[in-house]
This record gives sequence, C-alpha cells and structure tokens, in this order.
Amino acid sequence: MEYYWIIRRMSNKFDYRLKMVELAMKSGVSEAARVFGATRKTVRKWRDRYKAEGLRGLRDKSKAPHNIPHKMSVEEEAMIEDIRKRHKSKWGAIRLKQRYRISRSHTAIHRVIRQKDLIKKKKKRWVKRKDLRELKAKYEAFEKNQIDTKDLIDIYHYWPFMRGLRLPRYEYTCRELSTGASFFAYANENNSTYASLFADYVAQHLISYGIDTATIQFQTDNGSEYIGNVRKKINRLSAFEKTLKRHKIYHGRIPPGCSHLQGDVETFHRIVEDELYDIENYSNEAEFLGKAYAYQLYFNYIRENRWRDNKSPLQLLRERAPHLDEGMLNLPPIRLEILLDGGVETGYHVPGSVP
Repeated sequence: MEYYWIIRRMSNKFDYRLKMVELAMKSGVSEAARVFGATRKTVRKWRDRYKAEGLRGLRDKSKAPHNIPHKMSVEEEAMIEDIRKRHKSKWGAIRLKQRYRISRSHTAIHRVIRQKDLIKKKKKRWVKRKDLRELKAKYEAFEKNQIDTKDLIDIYHYWPFMRGLRLPRYEYTCRELSTGASFFAYANENNSTYASLFADYVAQHLISYGIDTATIQFQTDNGSEYIGNVRKKINRLSAFEKTLKRHKIYHGRIPPGCSHLQGDVETFHRIVEDELYDIENYSNEAEFLGKAYAYQLYFNYIRENRWRDNKSPLQLLRERAPHLDEGMLNLPPIRLEILLDGGVETGYHVPGSVP
C-alpha cells in the first residue's frame, strides 16, 4: 500500500494517470479510486481513454472550442498587418482601431500585431546615439544647421552681471550638425529683427568662405522670432524668413511639440551655460564679449566631444571637408544691435585663421 501513496505524490501527471489506469485494470475502478484519491468517474475516464488511444490518451487535451464564430478572419488579419506595416510599425492597436474604424477590439488587433511579429523592440539610448552619430557623419559640412534662442535671465550666476552691467539677455545660436561647430551672438530682445540679423551674420560668414548658401538648411522651432506672429491672418514672411529667402537658404521647421529635434543646439545651450555663464565673472561688457569669443574659439577648435569620437569640430572639419578653410570656425560673438545701427558693414572682416 505504501507504494501507491508514493505514486500519489508524484508530480508527473502522466505517470500518475498511468499507474492509476494500471491499478484500475488490475484491481477494479473502486480500488484505484480509493488508492489514488479520485472519483470513480475520473478513473473510468482515464481508463477508457487509455483503451481507446493508448498512452496518448493520458495526456491533457486542449479545451479550446473547435469552432469560434467570432474569430477574426484571415482577410482581417492581413488588413491589420498591411496598415501596421504601412505606418512602419509605429501606430499601436488603439490608434489603428480609431483611425481605420476597425470593428475588432484593440486587444484582438494587438494579438495580430504580436503574432505577425510587428512589434519593434525599443532601441537603447546608446544605440540611438550611435545611429544618429552615423547619420550626422554623412552630412556635408554646414549642410544642416540648427538655430535657436537662449534666454539667459534664469542663470543664477549670470543674472547679477546682466542687471548690473546691462549685459545681453538673449543668445542667438547656430549649431552645425556634421562637425558640431557653433556660432552665437547676443541681443537685448527676442524678436524676428534680431533673429534675421543673426541669420545674415552667419550666412555672410559662410559665403565669405565659399559655402553656397543655396545648398544649406537652417532649422528652427516655431518661435515667433523665426516664423513671425503665429496668429497672422495672411501668409506674410517674417524678417528671419525674408533673410533666408534672400540667401536662398532652406528653412526647416520642426513640428510642434518635437523640441527633441533641436537636440544639438539645445545641448550647446546646456554646455555653454555650464562652462561659461555659470563660472565666469565680468567687470564690463567688453570683458564679457571677450570671454564669450574665447569660449567660441575653444569650443570649435579645441574642445573634444565624446559623442563624436572624442574629436573637436576642427578635427572633424579636417576629416570631412579638408578643402574648407579652418578659419570658418572663427566667428566672433557680437551684439546684434551694432548690425541694426549699421556699425558693421555687410562685408565684415573675420580673421582667416586662428594661431
């Protein structure tokens, strides 16, 4: 009898059922039911299955119904697969259901997406950075540029100097994507006039070094300094857009709510705040502009970027565009007000090289 109690504790259901059937066929259904702690109905079920199907009959069978009236058809699954692929596997089940008025539940749609292996694994952050770095390396020098405005009023260390010495509040920045080189200038106001002066300042500089402005792009957000009044009733170009049109520069605008597409210039804003505005002291505006100029030279000629193979913009320029003069990375930060007042001629002089 001890033997059967040991069997009763077996974890393998197949062996358990086999021993129970053997005992039932040898000593009867009632004895097998008593020893194995089962009902006679259960013992008969497994005995009859064993007689009809052999060992295969002792295995569990699927309880799924043979016919499912509401099951999704092959055509419906193919339709869901097609529209999912059409949207590059970006749209989820709920969005597909809403957009295409699919009668099936979003869980059923998600099941199809999962079974068709149309769920993309999220890339890790370092993989995204690597892919983006490789994409930027394919750009021609100064082909793609991001322009943005930085408000300096919220920088704790800089604010007392700004108020006491009447230093500029806004920094207009242009960052080139291939090498990471950056140009910037200052103004007391944030409007389309100063944005256009800055664009012209950078464009004239690039032209002086042989860059065809018709082949480059300036990308901005949808700030009023770049696109004008967002509530304007007529399609009138802003001063910034007119400047780009005059130089035949393509104006790229990021979609609303996609500030990450301005990531390069925003990164420069963080870096320049940490490495310049948050640590330097000034006694007058001339010293402020001098230190800003020194930092601009340091950033473009010396500072290595660990996200660009630990190379400076100068090193990357030498690799990707050796035909271009290295002096083009040298553009002094200025007060844009002097351009407004005519203090600098259109054909201003920029040093050709840095010693």
